Amino acid sequence: MPSDTTDPDLPSYVEVRTPRLPQRDGETTKTVNTSEDVAVTKKQVPLLELFSFADPTDKLLMAIGTLGALGAGVLRPLMVVLLGNIINSFGSTSEQEDSGSIFTGISSSVNKGARNLTIVGAVGLVVAYLQVHCWSLTASRQSKRIRSLYVNAIITKEIGWFDVNDPMQLSSRVADATITIQDGIGSKMSDMLHFSSTVVSGIVIALVKGWELTLILMAVVPFVAASGMIAKKVIVAATHSGIQSYAQAGAVAQESLSNIRTVHMFNSFQHFVKKYRSALDGATNAGIKKALAVGWGSGLMYMVIFLMYALGFFIGAVFVARDNLDGNTCSSSSCYDGGRVLTVFFAVMQGAMAMGQAGPNLQAVYSACAAASDVFELIKRPSLIEPTNDDQGKKLQTVSGSIDIDSVRFAYPSRPEVEVCREYSLKIKAGETVALVGPSGSGKSTVISLLERFYDPLEGSVKIDGEDVRNLNVKWLRQQIGLVGQEPVLFATSIRENIRYGRPGASDSDVVEAAKMANAHSFITEFPQGFDTEVGERGAQLSGGQKQRIAIARAIIKNPPILLLDEATSALDTESERIVQASLDRLVAGSNRTTIIVAHRLSTIRDADRIAVHSGGRIVELGSHEELMRIPDGHYRLLLEAQSQFNPELGATPKSKYESERSGRTSRKSSVVGTSDVTVRETIDNECLQEVSTLRIWKMGLPEWRYLALGGVSSVLKGTVYPLAGMFIAKIIHLYFELQKTEHEMLHDMRYYSLALGCLAIVCGASFSLTEYWFGIASSRLISRVRLATYSAMLRQEVGWFDLEDNSSGYLVSRLATDSAILQSMTSDFLNRSLMTGTTFIVIFAIAFYYSWEMTLIMIATTPFLVGVNFVRLQQMAGQMNAKKNNDADAAAGSLISEAIDSIRTVASFGMEKALTAKYMTFLDLSNELDRKLAVSGGISFGLSQGMTFWVLAFVFYIGGILVAHGTISFEDLFVVLMVFMMGSFSISMASQGSVDGEKAKRAAANVFKIIDRVPEIDATSTAGTVLPNIQGDIDFKQLTFAYPSRPDAVIYQGYDLKVRRGQTVALVGASGSGKSTAIALLERFYDPQSGSVVLDGHDVRSLSLPWLRDRISLVSQEPVLFSGTIAENIALGKPDASRAEVEAAAKSANAFNFISNFPQGFDTEVGDRGAQVSGGQKQRIAIARAILRDPDVLLLDEATSALDNESEHIVQASLDALMTQKRRTTIVVAHRLSTIRKADVIAVTRDGAIVELGSHEELMQLQGGVYRGMVELQAMPTP
Repeated sequence: MPSDTTDPDLPSYVEVRTPRLPQRDGETTKTVNTSEDVAVTKKQVPLLELFSFADPTDKLLMAIGTLGALGAGVLRPLMVVLLGNIINSFGSTSEQEDSGSIFTGISSSVNKGARNLTIVGAVGLVVAYLQVHCWSLTASRQSKRIRSLYVNAIITKEIGWFDVNDPMQLSSRVADATITIQDGIGSKMSDMLHFSSTVVSGIVIALVKGWELTLILMAVVPFVAASGMIAKKVIVAATHSGIQSYAQAGAVAQESLSNIRTVHMFNSFQHFVKKYRSALDGATNAGIKKALAVGWGSGLMYMVIFLMYALGFFIGAVFVARDNLDGNTCSSSSCYDGGRVLTVFFAVMQGAMAMGQAGPNLQAVYSACAAASDVFELIKRPSLIEPTNDDQGKKLQTVSGSIDIDSVRFAYPSRPEVEVCREYSLKIKAGETVALVGPSGSGKSTVISLLERFYDPLEGSVKIDGEDVRNLNVKWLRQQIGLVGQEPVLFATSIRENIRYGRPGASDSDVVEAAKMANAHSFITEFPQGFDTEVGERGAQLSGGQKQRIAIARAIIKNPPILLLDEATSALDTESERIVQASLDRLVAGSNRTTIIVAHRLSTIRDADRIAVHSGGRIVELGSHEELMRIPDGHYRLLLEAQSQFNPELGATPKSKYESERSGRTSRKSSVVGTSDVTVRETIDNECLQEVSTLRIWKMGLPEWRYLALGGVSSVLKGTVYPLAGMFIAKIIHLYFELQKTEHEMLHDMRYYSLALGCLAIVCGASFSLTEYWFGIASSRLISRVRLATYSAMLRQEVGWFDLEDNSSGYLVSRLATDSAILQSMTSDFLNRSLMTGTTFIVIFAIAFYYSWEMTLIMIATTPFLVGVNFVRLQQMAGQMNAKKNNDADAAAGSLISEAIDSIRTVASFGMEKALTAKYMTFLDLSNELDRKLAVSGGISFGLSQGMTFWVLAFVFYIGGILVAHGTISFEDLFVVLMVFMMGSFSISMASQGSVDGEKAKRAAANVFKIIDRVPEIDATSTAGTVLPNIQGDIDFKQLTFAYPSRPDAVIYQGYDLKVRRGQTVALVGASGSGKSTAIALLERFYDPQSGSVVLDGHDVRSLSLPWLRDRISLVSQEPVLFSGTIAENIALGKPDASRAEVEAAAKSANAFNFISNFPQGFDTEVGDRGAQVSGGQKQRIAIARAILRDPDVLLLDEATSALDNESEHIVQASLDALMTQKRRTTIVVAHRLSTIRKADVIAVTRDGAIVELGSHEELMQLQGGVYRGMVELQAMPTP
């Protein structure tokens, strides 16, 4: 197939190009790239499309909020008109000689002006409230809708879409992108409208008052606009790049934190920290580019604005001199005087400043449009296989269960050049049981995926009862099918709800009955909470067998006409497997149910009506067990004979029945680690966070002290600009009314002031540019450093910490995304505001005291009112933010979607899309309730802060007028103080925009430091402890008492004792949940016992260096965990410094070399998320190779071959046997299939957390009525 063409048979999102991902089932190998893998397109949605998901209520809120924002924006330019009139009154009366006339004239003007300012302030309170309240409320509502639609769009996509999109990045993108969108829709949009209104109204007023001067000033506007447009493009590109980089970092965090046990056992801390740091480096660079764009864009804009002032004031002086000096008199309404010129200037100044203030908000809106591009595109893209539409497709009245797979040709989207099924055909009659057997990767599970309609065939058809499944309603179809997969997936809720997912609305009695049929009822009822027991993330609180039985109960309660069993009993212990198999047999035989069984163990499918033998994507033999056994040298017969030689029990007949013993009293944790001293209370949901001092938050930015210092200097310079400009403007105001001067004298003085303003323009441009840039660098690096420090602290925690409810991987990844992003405001924003505001205050009071201490005292007296309303606003916001529900609800929502995406096949199979979306909405409802409160308090406080500015100005103007009228101060002194105060207030107002982020940052810091400061009970990275010169391998479990941290009331071990001598192979057998794997967890120090000790070569493992200890142990667990990356990288986790030759040798020993070599990229083949691009057997062989490479002194095998097909199991088991005998190595094997451990030196039979029998196979078989003998007889293992 040409590399530059697209196969018309493939889904539209697949491009056949550069190889990327290995194929899902691992049959063979080619890879593919997609359009989404290329560099992120620099695109954004149109502004109006940002509001695509607004309903009528939102539109009303936006309309009211827009009116409020526009009204609030118009008020300040209106104030300029009032001030211009008062200035003219002051100027004209100052020339009068009659003191009585002066007093009367000024008093009249001041009273009228103060009254008008008071009224404007009252109106400002109302419109400012409407602005903040309405926009905040609608942003919360729309964000909720977008998030729910986005999540629903993701989890309803066809499975093929997940094959070519990294699932680990999706949950992180949900949080990051929607937060950006909500910010852009809400406060930033309202502020942009506010300032845009100020810009427009200011220019209109200026044109009406003096169009000539206004046009001159507006001549520089295109330069301002051009700088903003160029900056916009860079900002959008940097935003996309940053989102992509953070999504990659989130994927690394999600993958490692959700598989923390594997990370710890291989001491992979540095490996994942390096991967995470690499992803963050890209985000840091994108943030710096964004800061550079914002810096020079805003700096250029402000410099142009001040140059506009310098030019405009000079031209204004020319107009005033023309109309009023050297004997010239102008009596028309268009004549320029001091008041008219200053009205034009103040109006243009308001508009220009508003333009500058609109910049950061416009930037946020641009970022929202950029973030919305991918989100909206995904929402609007229909699923190629729609799983939730009740009206799309047929629904048969009854389903008999006949299946016809006819000439199917199929390739996975992730590897479209490789045909998994080649003219595949199979007919199954209604009620028939058909088994699919064959080597791992031969296409057996693909058939199940096609039946479930996870994929559609490229050619041919899959029919049920004569109807092509593509014509059937997908939701209805999947309701007719019950699927139990090889690796059971449970969700972080109760056992009851996990079973009920099979049939929503099922009664409790139905749930109990299903559990009984699956042999799960006994162990469930022994939990303290019974069916209400929480299973943890991915069922981590249960053993593998317990999880599988709950999964089987979930399928049973569905009571489907078609049952699909993909190694459904592979994870069960011997007795549970037989009992559950018998239950499944009764389930199949007791109804006219069509059953398809995918099996490696041929003993489980001997009674199937027909057996289909697969090879190379085709069926090579088809018939009953007896028919296939009559074929000389047939595939099936050879498979059975090979397995019978390896597992003698296949050909034997059971001698007697053995009653099932009870399951263990509590669960074990299969993927989480903890310590005995950690209690559930530690992180209960309503735990109060310790308040973090602001000083400590600032110290987090100290590594960037150079950038902070440079930014601080720039911010200080920025704080001096507006007060100094106010002083020069006041001088110019006074100059305009010095009509006794000649034109030459006035213009001479104006040249001086214009030059001063020109110098301020340069300082302003440079300081604004450098402030954004330096603080941008500091904040970008801070975010990455905080994320890295927090992530590193998470990885150090004992794995039991992850088992607690608040510490699910999805929750933690959400915290990483949100807290560090908010925390940046303490450097890039808060420090900038603090320095700028402080400098502005100092310069204001220095100038003001110099010119009039009386007016300065009046200003000081009014300052508490201005500061007070802002303080009240911050306190109200902080009080609301201290309610933890908002953050917790968002984090819980993130955890839910992360879990759903991670288990998307189970979600699709059981039609859980709507249920999960509804549950996600409940978390969003909690978040929105707090948002509504914030909208009210924020509106009130913002309204008061806006109104108070006008009222204080009215009061100060009124008192100042009286002082001038009485001759206490001069007209010039008054306006120097007033203008410095006014211009300084603009500077302070600019600095205070978004100041509530400082309060959010304190809370975010509390979350961050809670994790960073936590001292792990078992530190995975601490090298403290003894390092032995060599390991002999003597292991003693001495009088152990142990309970898992999340269930301290359920004791697993009470007086557990076991001695393992050097070089011995000891097998642990017993019922599922009886404590077998707990011994392995304690030896790996995933947990510490409450009492007793685990001793290695005479040393308590707690006294040994933990990384050193784990380097000497290799564990191959029941459910293999691979990480995204190449096969070589996954194997090399066992020995990071291994050569390629060593990696390949390990693969050969694990029977993995051949299938790996068949991949086009060989050992450089990507395995995908959780190894999703290789089959289960291939994953296990890679995991075994990883353990072999380590050449450990102690080898731990927890059902290491359970996922392999017969042939591979035989070869791999032989490899493991050779590995155990090639050097004096101590080996502990946890086994359900007793045939695999009969040669063990010692077999320890566990029951209820204690060892009840101990000896070799021969010794235990001599015990009449013994537990082990009964288990052997149950498995029909012939005795010697």
